[in-house]
Amino acid sequence: MAVMPADHGLNSTRARAVTAPSESKNLELAVTNLGPIAEAKIKLRPMTVFVGPSNTGKSYLAILMYALHRFFSGKISARRYHPYQHSRSIFGPEHDPRDDDMDISTEDVEAVIGWAERVRGSAQTMNERERNPAALPESVAKLVRRRLEDVRRLDNQLDFEIRRCFGVKETNTLIRNGVKDGIQIVAERRGGSDVGIVEYRYATKGDSASLGASVPSSVPMYPGSPETAEVVRYFAEFRKHIEYLVATNDDIPSIRQGPVLAREVLGMLTDMCGAELLNPLVSVPHYLPASRTGIMHAHRVIVRSLVRSAARTGFSPEPQLPTVSGVLADFMDILIGLGDRTSESSGDIEDVAKALEIHVLRGTIHARNSVTGYPEFSYRPDEWKDERTSDLPLMHTSSMVSELAPVVLYLRHAVRVGDVLFIEEPESHLHPGMQVEFVKLLARAVHVGVRIVITTHSEWVVDELANLVRLSDLPEDRRTGIDDAYIALDPEELGLWLFKPDESAGGTRVAELVFDEDCGDFRSGKDCGDFTSGFNDVAIDTYNKYARISNRIEGLRSGQSG
Repeated sequence: MAVMPADHGLNSTRARAVTAPSESKNLELAVTNLGPIAEAKIKLRPMTVFVGPSNTGKSYLAILMYALHRFFSGKISARRYHPYQHSRSIFGPEHDPRDDDMDISTEDVEAVIGWAERVRGSAQTMNERERNPAALPESVAKLVRRRLEDVRRLDNQLDFEIRRCFGVKETNTLIRNGVKDGIQIVAERRGGSDVGIVEYRYATKGDSASLGASVPSSVPMYPGSPETAEVVRYFAEFRKHIEYLVATNDDIPSIRQGPVLAREVLGMLTDMCGAELLNPLVSVPHYLPASRTGIMHAHRVIVRSLVRSAARTGFSPEPQLPTVSGVLADFMDILIGLGDRTSESSGDIEDVAKALEIHVLRGTIHARNSVTGYPEFSYRPDEWKDERTSDLPLMHTSSMVSELAPVVLYLRHAVRVGDVLFIEEPESHLHPGMQVEFVKLLARAVHVGVRIVITTHSEWVVDELANLVRLSDLPEDRRTGIDDAYIALDPEELGLWLFKPDESAGGTRVAELVFDEDCGDFRSGKDCGDFTSGFNDVAIDTYNKYARISNRIEGLRSGQSG
């Protein structure tokens, strides 16, 4: 009999990253044979930017990252009733389908409960523990590692989520053309010199997919201090509940108290440690696809069509409606629910949304419920002072407003601190000056704790990122006269990755663009005259073409040939 604990009001808040005393490196993601991509290896930094020619796989990698975030954050699994409601990862108690079938020995029970009792009994040292998170004792840490590695049973869930997000029926359709080997995805974190590599590996081969993990015994387990205190509080409350159930229900033998209690505590510890090891893949993701203007204008028509189709009787066969990708379906689902939402973001994120309205849109975005309960999206320019004047329906606004409206709405209603926001082509329908302003606001979102991933073809986006990185080297007291001088990006906060076709590899290779202080831009070990993102090459070629045409025109005018 599975024991369902009572709700004691111990719902956790959204987790933030735990900083352990040991060295912590960026999580690395390696991908091979995905769509156009032959090989990619990137570090997941607070702001991640993909640049390069069209059709080189930027969106492929962004969508894959979205699927991985949804999977590892546990957001694709159905929750069961549990007082520990907001788990941080796939390892949370409500996502663990095992109950009585888990092999938990007497020694394991004693180790977990003994640890919880010791921590609970030393409450007077909690303040010190909050300042210096301590690793779990090895007797408990080995149990956590065992659970962290037990992911093979979830391979079908991950495979389904990848297919759903891309909108394909078979994962094989995502494999690079002409390649016999399947897709390989590796997420790994390297610790200090004395800590092994934590690795999660997904692979496709033929019609099958597999998921495995390796967590070496040299990797210490840090559940984090506030989280540890939460486990201990829950431990005490849950134990009282179990004792009550045993005393009042003859169907629950007292011998089950220890294993049930140990299993719950161990699940919470595994969740916390897994969230630390796989951070930021456990961040809740939000995806804003390309062509947002068209979607914002047409989403009511699309949803109305789907509703009408669902309401039809089955007396006559109907043509099958085309499917949409998971990122598009998720985007539309968020839009549909916005009319019922109040602001869920923190004040700092709300400030970013307001700044976007003030400095770029020069007006406010509204989402209001209609009489049918469906949200109506509108825009009100700042110069419209008369309250009797109706707002503009979004479909009657400029493409820039329609493009940025969902960004404002997501920041205001959906995104929280610690979440990751994916934006495809943030420069779409924006004047270069507005692109620069938008980039600064994205950097401001990073400052308040939102992770950002963008794909771009814009030289102005990349140039402004270079300015923000360069600004971080300038002391604040020397920034007088520089616009938005408080917005800067440390080089470690930004990862800029070039997607470049490689004939020898038969696909795209992805390499990091390193900021060059002497040139003030991003490049990869080349001379300052070569802007390695490729944008400057286009500008130079265009100018040279103009010069050649002009020279020939001048030659004709002077009677020369050639």
